[in-house]
Amino acid sequence: MTVNAPARPALRFGTLELSSPVLIAPMVGITDAPCRELALEFGAGLVSTEMVAAEAVVRSVDASLHLLDFPSGMGPAGAQLVGCDPSVMADAAQVCVERGAVTVDVNLGCPVRKVVGRGSGAALARDVPATAAVLRAMVDAVTVPVTAKMRLGWDTGSINAPEVARALADVGVSAITVHGRTRCQGYAGDADWAQIARVKEAVDIPVIGSGDVEAVDLIVKRIRSGVVDGVVIARGMLGNFWMIRQATHLLATGERLDDLDFATRMALCRRHLDMLIAYHGEQRALRIGRKYVAWTIKGCNGAARLRAMVQDLDSLDMLDTIFDCALSAGLGPQGWFRPVFTSGEG
Repeated sequence: MTVNAPARPALRFGTLELSSPVLIAPMVGITDAPCRELALEFGAGLVSTEMVAAEAVVRSVDASLHLLDFPSGMGPAGAQLVGCDPSVMADAAQVCVERGAVTVDVNLGCPVRKVVGRGSGAALARDVPATAAVLRAMVDAVTVPVTAKMRLGWDTGSINAPEVARALADVGVSAITVHGRTRCQGYAGDADWAQIARVKEAVDIPVIGSGDVEAVDLIVKRIRSGVVDGVVIARGMLGNFWMIRQATHLLATGERLDDLDFATRMALCRRHLDMLIAYHGEQRALRIGRKYVAWTIKGCNGAARLRAMVQDLDSLDMLDTIFDCALSAGLGPQGWFRPVFTSGEG
């Protein structure tokens, strides 16, 4: 089916022009290089590394630097940092750019206790002058666009996202992503897109919406209506990378693409596992890939038994056996349904 819709201009962050206003959120344990490669292939305008601690980057901790991997030719990819010290964040931003990041994002929304306990993530955003000082230092330190991802506020009684957004725009931040929940909500309840719209009304820089991004039609409606300038997909794509292609294609052409059938969904997961193996090595990739396999077979008949097999997945032969069993069993009456996952993204 084709829906007539006017073309929308490309999204611009400072000097960076993106091919699509559909972006992929930084997600801890998810957005490694193979994930980002697939997302870009399916049309995402910008992808990001997992959240990385700025202090670890400055101290050259190998595990953190490994996350800041930008394979040549992959496409536009940014880095996301978390921290609260302006000089450390500025130094870490420079490292990100040297390694290939085309944007540097600051996590002002992470609700995880060990992050907010250090004054970072959602805790930093409670202090508007301190937040502005961090972002100003980073803007002054690098030539690429600096962006920020925040929540609406700490709790429903202290929603300050419009105020934070104005302060960040004043120090040169190029774009802001707003997750439509407070820190105290975590991932409970519904994202409040009316509050996100208030942030867009408060600033002249692009505002990207985040939270409960699960329906392709709703993504397109929110962008075309002007509620936001772009949308970030996070948990909605887990087990379903095809959602990215559906959203970007509908935006670009007005044409809706069908969902993948069960067999094609499994074939895509198998391809993703092959990419993980090429990047991480077989044993580590299969451990990382267990969650993707579990999400892909969700809803099939006998899924509980197969999920038990997934927990022990340690060989390609076992992977093929699991997929063969799932395909033979077929989907149950409920069909495939979206998995539940909470990462350290804000």
